[in-house]
Amino acid sequence: MIKRYILILIGIVIVCFYKKIFVFLCIIIGAIFFPEASKILKHYCFGDGSELVLNADYIKTSPVVKRRLAIMKVGQKKKVGFEQWEDWRLSFALNGFTIEKQMNKVIISQWIKFDRTGDVKTVFFFIPISDNIVHTFNCTPYMARTEWYY
Repeated sequence: MIKRYILILIGIVIVCFYKKIFVFLCIIIGAIFFPEASKILKHYCFGDGSELVLNADYIKTSPVVKRRLAIMKVGQKKKVGFEQWEDWRLSFALNGFTIEKQMNKVIISQWIKFDRTGDVKTVFFFIPISDNIVHTFNCTPYMARTEWYY
């Protein structure tokens, strides 16, 4: 009898808070498989709008970033967008970012502000999820940045 009430209560919680639960799961699972995206999502949902500096270890090895840097000249600054399949891990974190190639340093930045209209979708394990789901929390836009010397 008690087990039945507990299951009903769990069902009610899931129905009432499924968006929040989904975003929390994205942050938790993302920390394992997509750490940059997890940090970006966590900072967007629970941060104060301050700049987030990402670790460059993966980003500088991304095929998208490497291809773009190979055709850029020193001093150039470009906006970069790409298809999700080109680099899944980077696409969950940054897409539509700015890359600047300096003499001996690369700077990548993006203003993080998720869509509120429901028109923008992110494919998550072959399921399109509306980006506005994160606004179940009181989100704050901010600048994400990473840089490295070469």
